[in-house]
Amino acid sequence: MSRPRCILRSLLAALVLLGLSGCATHLRSGPKTIPGARFDYSTAINRSWKEETLLNLVKMRYLDPPVFLEVQQVVAQYTFDHTASINSTDWYGNSAAGVPAASIGGRWAESPTITYTPLSGEKFTKSLLRPVQPADMFALVQAGWPIDAVFGVGVRAINGLHAGSRTELLKQTGDPDFYRVLAMLRELQATNEFGLRVEEKPGSAVAIVVFRAHQLDQAKAATAREVRQLLHLSPDAEEFKLSLGAVAASDKEIAMLTRSMMEIIAEASAEIPDSDITEGRATRMGTAGAPSDLGPAFSLRVRSSATKPAANEVSTVVQYRNHWFWVDDRDLNAKRGLGFLMVLLTLAESGQPGSPPVLTISKP
Repeated sequence: MSRPRCILRSLLAALVLLGLSGCATHLRSGPKTIPGARFDYSTAINRSWKEETLLNLVKMRYLDPPVFLEVQQVVAQYTFDHTASINSTDWYGNSAAGVPAASIGGRWAESPTITYTPLSGEKFTKSLLRPVQPADMFALVQAGWPIDAVFGVGVRAINGLHAGSRTELLKQTGDPDFYRVLAMLRELQATNEFGLRVEEKPGSAVAIVVFRAHQLDQAKAATAREVRQLLHLSPDAEEFKLSLGAVAASDKEIAMLTRSMMEIIAEASAEIPDSDITEGRATRMGTAGAPSDLGPAFSLRVRSSATKPAANEVSTVVQYRNHWFWVDDRDLNAKRGLGFLMVLLTLAESGQPGSPPVLTISKP
């Protein structure tokens, strides 16, 4: 073989291998895969979580048991296989002379492994059947959620004052003083007139609700006094023990009977086709409950139709029993209400925020 042809063949081989190596290095670079993979998987998990919550909310109206699957782990493995070859033959198959020719082959593959865990057994009981801890309710308030909306959804009674229920099984009108207390607490919350402190003790933790000793003005002081009167609290005490129950043991205790997540989901509103209600396929929601002046901060309205709504009209949509159920993208109160249910589901599991799913990206 002539020297020019030998040099040409060597150059072609070097260029091909160099280009292939550079491509593989780019595709298999671990740090470069993280932004796309992390955001795509987090978006997909968030979307499925919202759809699962919405679907279970609708199923409760049909008396179908809710089912929750937790995403425990996501393992995404990326591989890139490649082959390269160079041949030089003449028209008669003689490799000593001819025109150099190169061929390149490759395969890019993503192999995700997603682990799901169904919510069952003791975990199911803790998350859905046991009442949400009162301290968790106050923690949401401390985080900035409006107290009248949080307590209006998640609390059944405070120091003997009972909330209303719209579910067919309970159906009771709420005590007007219950909602009056919530409205006044909302006023005090706006000026940081009370707070929550948790005292750690051996083997337990005690939550203390603290009312400020000196209000900013006489109006706030009068509101705080009226809250104490309606809840039968000591007019002189500044700290009150927070406990789970319907009736307080003393005038220095705030007893809250909270709802379980099953109750909270059942109280949420979903628009069910009239035909399914008339035929007895779904439960009918009562009109008794919170007064209209409580405010729509967590008014979770779920719409329904026989046809799928346009994608740009919905925030979350699911199909169930040949109907489509969705949250309107322009209904901020409904979107806020759905988010509130998701936060409560996380807190209800063990009284603390749950561990998020683990995303692992591996590279061979």
